[in-house]
Amino acid sequence: MGSTLSKFFNKYIALMMYALCTTLLVACGGGGGSPGTTGIGNGGTSGGNGSTTTAGKIVLALADASGAASTSVTGSNSLIVKATVTNATGVAVKNTVVAFTLDGDLAVLSPSSGTALTDDNGVAQVSVKSAGKGSGATNVTAKATVGTAEVTAKTAFSIGAAPTATPIAISFATAIPNDKSIVIKGAGGNGRTEVALLTFRVVDSSGSGVPNVPVTFSTPTTTSVTLASSTGTTDTNGNITVAVNAGSQPTTVTVVAAVQGTSISTISDTITVTTGQAVQTAFSLSAEKFYVEGMNVDNVTNKVIALLADANGGAVADGTQVVFTTDGGAIVGEGGARCLTVKGECSVTWRSQNPRPASGVVTVTATATNATSTLSASRSFFMSGSFPNIRVVSPIGVQSSVNGPIAHNFGTSCTPVTLRVEATDDRNNPLPEGTVVSAANTADVTVTVSPASVAYDGRPLVGGQGGSLHDVKVTPTNCAVTGTTTKTGSFDLTVKAPLGSALPVPASFIFRVQ
Repeated sequence: MGSTLSKFFNKYIALMMYALCTTLLVACGGGGGSPGTTGIGNGGTSGGNGSTTTAGKIVLALADASGAASTSVTGSNSLIVKATVTNATGVAVKNTVVAFTLDGDLAVLSPSSGTALTDDNGVAQVSVKSAGKGSGATNVTAKATVGTAEVTAKTAFSIGAAPTATPIAISFATAIPNDKSIVIKGAGGNGRTEVALLTFRVVDSSGSGVPNVPVTFSTPTTTSVTLASSTGTTDTNGNITVAVNAGSQPTTVTVVAAVQGTSISTISDTITVTTGQAVQTAFSLSAEKFYVEGMNVDNVTNKVIALLADANGGAVADGTQVVFTTDGGAIVGEGGARCLTVKGECSVTWRSQNPRPASGVVTVTATATNATSTLSASRSFFMSGSFPNIRVVSPIGVQSSVNGPIAHNFGTSCTPVTLRVEATDDRNNPLPEGTVVSAANTADVTVTVSPASVAYDGRPLVGGQGGSLHDVKVTPTNCAVTGTTTKTGSFDLTVKAPLGSALPVPASFIFRVQ
């Protein structure tokens, strides 16, 4: 009996020990399996963690460029981070913004905003690559909103040291400003810069930018420009920028960039150091017309042009402001009575209106400034009237009055006679450019007028000094010196301004015929 009880007790103890060990073994994870990621969107990647909500979850997965699972970034290679967002029932959530963030600064995201939108499968993805600041490990975290709840997931990856790349070439990349033109020292301002920024790029055999490469810069010793630095180091993309500062003289210059300690070098595009500030001796003002029909008519226009250059004869930089004033009519320019130069030139429109100077002479003045003084230039022109007056100046013996009949007797001569007539407006100034002087209604005479229209003749622009001169040649028809019969030829000498009414002046000529 005692032996039987002893055997039973021993079996009982053995069973209890087996059960205890089995329980402990299960609690210890079955002896060495890997725990999956857990949490809001447990990502299914080794080492992840997070939290769970009833709204849904987000799952992270990492892969290399070929799509194979990977948790490391090396060199210039990227790692793709995919986040799959589902709701509480496991249905993909599309058109949802997922925000990705990184711990530390060993890696960078692309796009730099770190955001992406889920597709129809609930997947949003970004890429990460080394920031070129060394090796180590970091975490990427993804967050999204499902319903009203935020779901997150996080996983880790490593950044390996990039293999040492060997520079094989350096090239000129870009220039600021784009037109590669700067102004001489002291001439900078609105729209004008005295500094050019030149960017070069160092690449390896694969065409990838090589970071941390020392580069030297140089310019010809004869140039007046200066470099902000003669050396530098490429950034993470293999780029390096140098500033070129203009000197006091116009010139052209190129910059040589060389990889330090090698024969690898390149030359930039040509940088032009051009215009300086305007000077008085190179400030011109001109008008398109000098006899403008504006005394009796409003809104007749005239183009006024300003030309500016610097002390070296170079056109001033684009954007130089010129301001205009006038003692008659009005100025219409860019944002007022002004204009901004392009290639050293700009213009405004003068228009006829009150006030109208009694002399009929309008003066437009243009002003500009440089670093030390105010510059000015003036141009005058006639504000001509539309109502003509005409009188015969020569030859002596021709009967006429202002706007009155013209009469002449050839007597015993048949030689053509040339009348010189003067056409003026009511202020004794020239009539508008384009005014026509002609013969109409001719009978028994041939008439030619030269010049047949009014044009600026270069005279001083002084009011009240007379108008334009025209020669009117009259030839009698079938004239006979020995004729015994007289005949009277006639025509109307007509003057008409472009916007005025015609003034006909009757003319009669007596001559002999057979």
